[in-house]
Amino acid sequence: MKYFYACCIGIFLMSCNTSKPKEKVSIVEEAPINSEQDSLSFFLEHYEKFFATNFNVSECPGAAVVIVKDSTIIYKKGFGVKKIDTQDSVDVHTVFRIASLSKGVTAVLAGNLVDNEELKWDQNVKKSIKSFDLRDRDQASRLKVNHLLSHTTGLYPYTYTRLIQNGLTLDQIIRRFKGKGVVAREGVDYEYQNAIFSVIEKIMENQTEKSFDTLLRERVFGPAGMNTASSTYEAIKNNDNVALPHSYNHYSEKYRLDRLHKNYYNVAAAGGINASISDMGAYLKILLGYRPDIISRQSLGDIFNPVICTSDEDTYVNLWDGVTDSYYALGWRVLDYRGRRIIYHGGNVNQYKTQLVVDPENNIAMCVLFNGPNPFNGPVIPTFLNYYDFYLDAMSQH
Repeated sequence: MKYFYACCIGIFLMSCNTSKPKEKVSIVEEAPINSEQDSLSFFLEHYEKFFATNFNVSECPGAAVVIVKDSTIIYKKGFGVKKIDTQDSVDVHTVFRIASLSKGVTAVLAGNLVDNEELKWDQNVKKSIKSFDLRDRDQASRLKVNHLLSHTTGLYPYTYTRLIQNGLTLDQIIRRFKGKGVVAREGVDYEYQNAIFSVIEKIMENQTEKSFDTLLRERVFGPAGMNTASSTYEAIKNNDNVALPHSYNHYSEKYRLDRLHKNYYNVAAAGGINASISDMGAYLKILLGYRPDIISRQSLGDIFNPVICTSDEDTYVNLWDGVTDSYYALGWRVLDYRGRRIIYHGGNVNQYKTQLVVDPENNIAMCVLFNGPNPFNGPVIPTFLNYYDFYLDAMSQH
């Protein structure tokens, strides 16, 4: 226990010479207090000091954090402001774009459809979408749902990002694939994608005769209580509690207000979902396995099961201290971290930065949302894991 206290206090003291951070507090206590809870509260108190101090130093306009342990939200808080040069504080219902965390939500929805026998992981893409093709027609005919969700389609990385940014509809993008070549056979090469990942939307729609947006609302957002989550530009534009995006000028070293744009809502499965940190708290309970009515433990295991190794890829997670190997599963990164396996994804769209981690062995999960780029975005998850390891060490000595 002394080791834990010394480490936490030491790390905090190294960064406590700052002014009071901008923040709006909403700490949630839903569990009875006992000795273990006291220790957990100590962990939360010191992690909050670390986060608040470094958030303040970063000068990022706004952020929000949620932590779930077992089936309980143990911490939920907004920091900073929705818009620079205002006093309009971020609260726990303020909506952010969650960027590529959308991929994990899409995988959860796919698992729901699998549970209801409306989709199969090895379902053939071309049989579901007649208009889909590649220059290599044999490969096009072999592609399956699991190739789309694991970035193992064989296309070069970020295929048709330009078309996404030009605002083409998903149907228009799908028709363009017939002219695209491949760099590898399906299933053997990891190349990160957005456009072809989102082809899953049309497969889901064809299987259920419902729109992707409707499926998200009916199968995930509604049942989970993700009351402010959505998947359209109109929904976030019409919301009056939104953390607006901010860009950072490295020359002036100042943030400026940016505009909400429509990019990636045309491929919502890959990057078009909006949510508050309260929504994300409800979502973390799904990922920890406490909502089998939304996705069964079997299907949750399927989407977290590594498909392809990414340890040799130029991927930032491979630089984290404690990570020995990395993989991509179905909509999720999987990391071998200090003797256990954790689930992770990050996101970046329209200046929003997002991070989410699930530690299934310890039954804890955390999500952070930022409304601007900042140097704290990179270390926020590794540091959370380090702090929690200190806590585990303390508990083992208790």
